[in-house]
Amino acid sequence: MSDEIEDYLNDVFSEHRVVLFMNGTIEAPADAESMAARNLLSSINIAFHPVDVSRDPRLLPAVQKRSEWEQLAQLFIDGQFICDSFNMGTFLKSKDLDKILKSKKVPFDEAAADQFREMNS
Repeated sequence: MSDEIEDYLNDVFSEHRVVLFMNGTIEAPADAESMAARNLLSSINIAFHPVDVSRDPRLLPAVQKRSEWEQLAQLFIDGQFICDSFNMGTFLKSKDLDKILKSKKVPFDEAAADQFREMNS
């Protein structure tokens, strides 16, 4: 990993507690996984910083190396990999995501999370 990309990631993590690495922008996700992650986080009112990994070809491998995970989109809190978009719904349904958010004191809409669980049970 280049020092420039490593410095960039360190800056992102120091400036933003909750980061979603995705393909595309928040307004126009470039794939279904990025759109699903954005929609899920938005539905439970989690404030997050999106990072479009497609804007620099060095970003995706650097993020994958940090997370030791290949799939996008990827959610990080306080610089720690939490889950990818494929597992995010499962984490929310099982309340594991709630536990992580509460332990890290990340505000979210618990009623909306419960509603998600009811709709997806």
